Amino acid sequence: MIEEVLFGKLAMPGETIRLLVAFAGVALATYYDLFNRRNVPNVLLYGFLAVAFVVNLALFQQDLFIFSIALAIFFSAIGYVFYRFGQLGGADVFIIASVILLLPIHPSFSGLAFNLPYIFSVMVFAGIAFAIYVVGYFGLKLRHAGAHPKRIYALLLIPYLLFAFVYVNSVIFSLMYFAFVSILMLATIFFMAYKEDINLLLAERMSPAELEEEDVLALEMMDQETIKKYGLRRLATKSEIERLAKLKLPEVWVYSKMPPFLPFFLLGMVLSLFFAGSLLAV
Repeated sequence: MIEEVLFGKLAMPGETIRLLVAFAGVALATYYDLFNRRNVPNVLLYGFLAVAFVVNLALFQQDLFIFSIALAIFFSAIGYVFYRFGQLGGADVFIIASVILLLPIHPSFSGLAFNLPYIFSVMVFAGIAFAIYVVGYFGLKLRHAGAHPKRIYALLLIPYLLFAFVYVNSVIFSLMYFAFVSILMLATIFFMAYKEDINLLLAERMSPAELEEEDVLALEMMDQETIKKYGLRRLATKSEIERLAKLKLPEVWVYSKMPPFLPFFLLGMVLSLFFAGSLLAV
C-alpha cells in the first residue's frame, strides 16, 4: 500500500478542493496565532480537523485514505511529545494533522518524480524560514542590547567547516541541500551561543494567577531547588495552573513572547507547492 502511494501513479482526487480547504483553514488559524496571543479557538481546531476528515472521506481513494490516516497519527504522536515538553503548541498539532488528512502527498502539478508526503517538504521549508527569522530578528535585538555570545560555541564551527569541505567536494553535491543544512547548523550555533540572552527576550515574570493554559514555564530561569521541591512542570495545563495557585508561589518565569509557528507553517505550505522539487535535486 505504501509503495503504491509513494511510487505509483497515484493522484489525489479533488486536489483543488483539498488545497482550498487546507489553505483556508491554516490561514484562519494563522490569523488567530498572530493577533490573538497565539490562542487559536478550539472550535476552529476541532472544526478544521473534522472538515479535513470529511473531505478526505468524500474524495475517497482507499490507499490514499489509509496512508493519510496513518501519517496523521504518526505526526500527531510526535507532535504530542513536543507539545508536552513545551516545544510545540497544541493548536499546531491539530493543524498539522488536518493538513496531512487533506494533502497527504503533493498535488500533481508539483511535478515530483514520486509522491513525497506533502508534510515533509512543508516542515523543511517552515523550519528554514523559522531559522532565518530567529537569526535575523534576535540578532538585531541582541546587537542593540549589547549582548555577548559564549565564545566556546564558536568551536562548533569546526565540524561545520569540515562538513562543508567534504560535501562541497563530493560527487553528490547539491547547492540547495548545502544551503539548507548550513542555515540550520548556523542557526543552531547562534541559538546556543546566545541562549541565555534569547531566553530573557522571550520570557517574563508573572504570578501563577496570570497563567493561561498551554503557557510554557521557563524552568531554566527559575530556582532549581524550587523546581525540584514542587515538581514544577514546563507545560501549564489547567490542572497544573490550579496546583501552582495552591502552592502560593509569588511568581514564575514564563515564555510569553515565543514567536508564532503557524505563519512559518503557512509559508512552508506555499513554498512546498512550487519548490518541493528542489529537495530532490542532486
